[in-house]
Amino acid sequence: MAQTFPPRSLDYGYPDLTAFDDAAWLSVFDAGFARHKEEIETIAAAGEPATVANTLQAFGRSGALLNSAMRAFSCVYSAHATEARQQVYAELAPRRAAHEDWIALHPQLNARFRQLRDRMDAGEVEASAEQRWMLQHQLVKAEAAGAALNESDRARLLELNQQLAAEETAYQQLQSREAVERALVVQRREELEGLNSAQIDAAAAAAKTAGHRDGYLLSLTMPVQQQALAELQHRQTRRRLHEASVGRGSLAGSDGRTTYDIGASIASLRAQKAQLLGFSNYFESVLPLRTATSTEAVKQMLQKIAAGAAQRLQQEASTIAEASGLGEDLAAWDMSYWIHRLKPGSAAAAEESAAPAFPITLDQALTRVFDAAQRTYGLHVVERKDLPGFVPGARSFEVFDGAPGEAGTGIGLFLLDIHSRPTKSGGAWMNSFAVASELSGTRPVVINCLNVSPPAPGQPTILSAGEHKTLFHEFGHALHGLLAAAEFEELSGTAVPRDNVEFPSQVNEVFQDLYSPTPTRPGAVPSEQELWGKGLSTVEHVAAVVIDIAWHSLTPDQAEEARQDPRGFEQRALAEWGLNLDLVPPRYSSGFFKHIFASSGYAAGYYSYLWAEVLAADASEWFREVLNDDEALARRGAHFRAELLSRGNTRDPLESYRRAVGRDPQVEPLLRSLGLA
Repeated sequence: MAQTFPPRSLDYGYPDLTAFDDAAWLSVFDAGFARHKEEIETIAAAGEPATVANTLQAFGRSGALLNSAMRAFSCVYSAHATEARQQVYAELAPRRAAHEDWIALHPQLNARFRQLRDRMDAGEVEASAEQRWMLQHQLVKAEAAGAALNESDRARLLELNQQLAAEETAYQQLQSREAVERALVVQRREELEGLNSAQIDAAAAAAKTAGHRDGYLLSLTMPVQQQALAELQHRQTRRRLHEASVGRGSLAGSDGRTTYDIGASIASLRAQKAQLLGFSNYFESVLPLRTATSTEAVKQMLQKIAAGAAQRLQQEASTIAEASGLGEDLAAWDMSYWIHRLKPGSAAAAEESAAPAFPITLDQALTRVFDAAQRTYGLHVVERKDLPGFVPGARSFEVFDGAPGEAGTGIGLFLLDIHSRPTKSGGAWMNSFAVASELSGTRPVVINCLNVSPPAPGQPTILSAGEHKTLFHEFGHALHGLLAAAEFEELSGTAVPRDNVEFPSQVNEVFQDLYSPTPTRPGAVPSEQELWGKGLSTVEHVAAVVIDIAWHSLTPDQAEEARQDPRGFEQRALAEWGLNLDLVPPRYSSGFFKHIFASSGYAAGYYSYLWAEVLAADASEWFREVLNDDEALARRGAHFRAELLSRGNTRDPLESYRRAVGRDPQVEPLLRSLGLA
């Protein structure tokens, strides 16, 4: 029996899923697919000439039931993928891919869009700049999806997309399972020396939750460098944790394949798809929907960074080998620990401070995050304990325009799920139950998910410096969604090109400096103390980008060859860049690279973080100029909000950058921050 969706709508259209039966998801999607198809067919079959109202706006309004259900399921599935939800996802993924293909390749619908474009060009139809941008966006998407293919090629394309949807689901589910199974169990408390008491208590609680009678459990986070590696004094424990992390990709699923095998299969299918669309490789096929001009432009950026970072890493390794006394015995599991231990000034600062900056409690960190949003963008945030969490343990907040204590105008909801759980996807991310749209009348309901270890019962959640930074980063994504102002959902908030989406979140990291005793001065050349550790972090990042580029720069024949030995292919790709380094493995290897293999989101796009850092470093300097002047900061924040954050993808994002900051982005601030200027 079909269940209506949402079962009950709360403030801002936030769906109350507390009593929703997971068995009902598929019937809701059935109804959503059917209704959306009817709406699309009505638009496509209209007899009157195409107008903004009967074609573009009608298209923007279509699919409301399906979109709201898809958004809700995506939010709860990523945070809490129960076995029932995994079954739903496995069935839904290929159906969703087929439905999206059906729309993108619909000949009559695309003919209506082309007719509308021609009528606009002829002056027969008036349209706003955003409406023209939306129309062009749809035409480019259709072309990239294969709308120009003949019937037989189109049939082959649909077959490939179905195979990809199934393979990406298989990768995601096996990768999540392996992360749980490879979590490290430590029996003796002394083996965790270096961790604070709260972390040790949390590890003990995690072991009990996982079903262990005693001991301590160190869960694996997505990146290869686990947080605890920087703190564990027991070298053998560090080694075991490191080997558990890098060993991911060896667990065989029910079909005998590992994530390495599935990832290689995905790369092969994508290469075939690109060739069918007329491109030499998959990387080239996605560029029309990105801001990067060419593969070569991306590689030139990487080359500028990689060579200098490798040289800095060599210096760091030499310093560590000598200072630690390990010499030639220095190993990969030692690097994070000694980078942390030898960081200039850190030990002295910890000894002199009665209340060190880190670790801090979650509530202290949230106070900072929300205060920065108030000082910069004029917002205040109020916790809503009357609203149910979208998953167990999640918290709900309402965001208002105006200062605390004022009535203010409600903007939307911010939902936070901070703790790791076995059913949760790895890493940290932002997602949305609803996005801002003038056309549909919806307001934003956004979520942030992190994977912070749950505390022992009765204890506060404690954040490390890295987790504090991640909280600021993800709230930057949330602000991009919360402050959006767009006519169409498809252009709202974070719906920007993939290599631009990380920029606002990286900018939000600069506001940590509002609470730092030694904030970075605008335009300052970092000291060698400040650059300590940049070699390791930059090299591991660039190495992951290289793996992504390598897999997605293959012809079908090359991809098929790489499938025979995916680990060997990965090592050869790293060797070509001089990045096959025993001391510093890539941030993600092909066996646990969720960004590029669990979906197509960052496929041939992991470079986006570095690409966006060029913009972020430049804009951060612009904000740093006024961080010590609240009035000037508020003025710049209001301007940045109006010209960039609210604009989303309603115009060229680089044009939004120019209008917000007043200039084209410059690469020098990023190179300077990495010690490469």
